[in-house]
Amino acid sequence: MATRAPRLSFGRLFFEPIHGRSLIGTGILIWLAGAIYCHGYQMLLNREDVGPWTGSLTWSAVAVVPWFALFEWSKQPRGEETLRRPILLLALITGIAAASIALEYFVNFCVGDVTDQLGLLVMRRLPAIGVTVGLIALTRKAMLRRPPPPAAIELGEIAGSVDWIEAADNYVEVHAGGRVQLLRMTMHAAEQKLRAKGFVRIHRRYLVNGQKIVAVLGSNGDRRVRIAGRELPVGSRFAARLPSALDRDRPTATT
Repeated sequence: MATRAPRLSFGRLFFEPIHGRSLIGTGILIWLAGAIYCHGYQMLLNREDVGPWTGSLTWSAVAVVPWFALFEWSKQPRGEETLRRPILLLALITGIAAASIALEYFVNFCVGDVTDQLGLLVMRRLPAIGVTVGLIALTRKAMLRRPPPPAAIELGEIAGSVDWIEAADNYVEVHAGGRVQLLRMTMHAAEQKLRAKGFVRIHRRYLVNGQKIVAVLGSNGDRRVRIAGRELPVGSRFAARLPSALDRDRPTATT
């Protein structure tokens, strides 16, 4: 049975990279919207001599589309990493604006219509620059709030820094040094990956790093493990998994 192609929703357009025909289609819409804006602006300034649509389409191609390209690139992993530094974002904006102005000058020179002053060309680009920077900031904020993709964290590589892992519906919470990251996988899969790293399943919800356990508290059905300033319960069916050496080496307290 054939599956439907994902729809280009509002959220996906603004907060996820778009590819293929969706990217081309959105780029064309942005280009046409810029041309309509330019043509409408000329109509307000001079109703009698608006000029042909070709001029508005050309202006949109050199003054609007490049900012759409920057915004889309900022959502790609490489672009997201690059634009973490404000100085690089500023350099890119300056470079794109300079190239856009130079290209518009060249087009106007070719058609024999070099009349606009540099200051006016810069002012025309300020709205697009402001919208682009604002969208990049909103997109980055939204991305930071989202759980990372499955391939973003390799548990085996960060096992030494992990204190414990906690089940959270279709995800697991990776607790490390006071910080929490979400990873889409099952507790069983996490246990399989980390068993050889010294991790112990103490509860249906908890998988702990045996090297980080500070104390084993209580007894019988009220056993708890102290780790990273927290006390996590030990399930009765998992109590036998605590190594005997752990009980001997860690201080035991009752409350």
